[in-house]
Amino acid sequence: MTALIIAALVFFWAVGAYNRLVRLRAACAQQFAVVDAQFVRLWAWVQGSLPASVRDEESATDKTPTSLTEVWTACEAFAESLAQVRANPMALAPIQRVNIARVQLFKLLRQEKDFYAADETSWFSAPLQKKFERLKTQAWPMIVAYNQSVQTYNDAVSEWPARWLARQFRFEAAAKLDSADPLA
Repeated sequence: MTALIIAALVFFWAVGAYNRLVRLRAACAQQFAVVDAQFVRLWAWVQGSLPASVRDEESATDKTPTSLTEVWTACEAFAESLAQVRANPMALAPIQRVNIARVQLFKLLRQEKDFYAADETSWFSAPLQKKFERLKTQAWPMIVAYNQSVQTYNDAVSEWPARWLARQFRFEAAAKLDSADPLA
């Protein structure tokens, strides 16, 4: 009788712990969906703000500045990295690709901002810079919320005895997004 009670307690604990891990994983995925929506908004805005000569492949010429094609390429890399994360929003490699692509895009936009300061003929005018800063600032709290949900999940996966259960079901620690401002 005692063995049956112990087995029942272990069983119900395992079901409860498993359900908690699944809920935490789902919360991470849900938080990433919010971040993803903001990143897609930022990406679409940057691409839409580029001159038509860069956006339209048919009208692109050899006279298109290299910096603009680099921004376009960085936007495409950012979009591709986001698409990879959507499949598994907590995997380390895709999250690292998003971090790298975002930093690269932001650095190129910083260069465009500096170029505009030196030569006001740049496409990245002051109103566009303000809009970019606003979109970037709006993403920050969402990134923090995602990272907090990831930390909660990672803590749950690493706690004993849930760690044993997590290994059985191949629940691994999740990756965080870089919350630092690459342009600061």
